[in-house]
Amino acid sequence: MPASEEPEPPASSDAAPSVSASASPEADLTAPDGYAEALSTMWGLAPVPCTQHEQQLINLDDGTSRTEDEDNGAVQEPGGAELLHWPDTCTGLGDYQLRALPNTRVGLLRADAPKSFDSCRAAAGTGFGALALSERNDREDRGFVEGAALCSVTDKGAVAMAVIEHIAGDAVDDVSVSGPLYVWAAAP
Repeated sequence: MPASEEPEPPASSDAAPSVSASASPEADLTAPDGYAEALSTMWGLAPVPCTQHEQQLINLDDGTSRTEDEDNGAVQEPGGAELLHWPDTCTGLGDYQLRALPNTRVGLLRADAPKSFDSCRAAAGTGFGALALSERNDREDRGFVEGAALCSVTDKGAVAMAVIEHIAGDAVDDVSVSGPLYVWAAAP
């Protein structure tokens, strides 16, 4: 095949994740003075069968999560995590809750708000109480929809923006959530 007809090479796999236009406007990842360039990774919530008696702790400094024994939403050792995802009743499907851990700065950035460092840092101070993820109307009323973001000023002083790009499940399923995570670390 002549060189002019060669197919274009595939896109690089190490490119930052993109936010789908249907879910959210493109994020402005400009780092302000005193902060490093935004780290781009992924985050997510993935329920396990509640009969395993586990809850998930999510650290927004890097998107990692870990599990510990479920204790009715109580946390033994937060270990830097900002969010808790736990089965509320374990009486069936669709009973997982999500909330910010005590003594953290977490809030919800609405889907129509600009996705930037400044708007995320401001949203982090608004608080995020327990949300029944299987209650679609409650999620929508509170703005926990595709295109919104959970924002936090983490225990390390970073500003984290966990974009909600995909929500799967409803009242009869345990809901999973995923999307890109952007973290502006405080400069040393």
